[in-house]
Amino acid sequence: MSDILLPAIFTAFTMVRVLKGPWLRNPQYLAYGILGAIVGALLLHAFWPAYDDDVIVGGGTGIFGSWAGMALFDAILGVA
Repeated sequence: MSDILLPAIFTAFTMVRVLKGPWLRNPQYLAYGILGAIVGALLLHAFWPAYDDDVIVGGGTGIFGSWAGMALFDAILGVA
């Protein structure tokens, strides 16, 4: 579990930088990106614990989780 959690969080930093711009101007997206990456890693561990050690699946979880967190935040605010 911890093998994918830390890379998922660091991937969230990269996704926010790529999709939304600098972190200091968009701390809310960074928070929701990290939260989404953590939720994605927890869901992966809950449903497919065999993939906890897989690098590719863990990276995809971080990317998709952070994107989903930011998309949910935009949908809640009505920006998207």
